[in-house]
Parts: sequence; C-alpha cells; structure tokens
Amino acid sequence: MLLYRLGPEHFRDRVLLAWARSGTAASDKAWRNLASLPERWSPPSFPLKAADFMQRGIAKGPALGEALRAAEEAWIAANFSMDTETIERIASNAIGGAKAT
Repeated sequence: MLLYRLGPEHFRDRVLLAWARSGTAASDKAWRNLASLPERWSPPSFPLKAADFMQRGIAKGPALGEALRAAEEAWIAANFSMDTETIERIASNAIGGAKAT
C-alpha cells in the first residue's frame, strides 16, 4: 500500500498534487476521502526484525537485508497479516530466497 511505503505526509502530498492535476472540483468526495486516509489509517509495524532472521541462520550482510526486504514485501502482499502462521511462512520463504542468492 502506497500510504505504508510513503508515510502519511508524502502520501497526502502526492494525493493533493494528483487531485490538483486531475481538474476535479475541490468538493470531490472521492479525492477528499483519499486525501484524509492518513488520519483514518495507522500503518501496522512490520512484525519481523533482523534478529528473527539471524536466529534462523542468516548472517549480517546483504543476505539479511534481502531476507528482510522480501519478507516485508510478502507481508504487505498478505495485507499486513499479523497471523502467526502467515508470518512464519513469510519468514521461511524469505530465508529460502536469501540462502539461494
């Protein structure tokens, strides 16, 4: 989700810029709703940390960074799931990819 990646301030700036460029009226309900999304949604914290991967045998360095990036992407794709099984699967898959590179 773009709001998660950009953060609230940059997300709002991009929405306002797109709205201005769209030529849509300032009273447009859909644009107003999108621009106010940061006030209504708080991004969750990524539940996995470097230590989680290091405990599973990934050493500090590029492989660790790659595992963290892959896991976070998978977590976002899983709609920010906090389900223990889903997070474990995400971590395992990220570790498999990090060890393969």
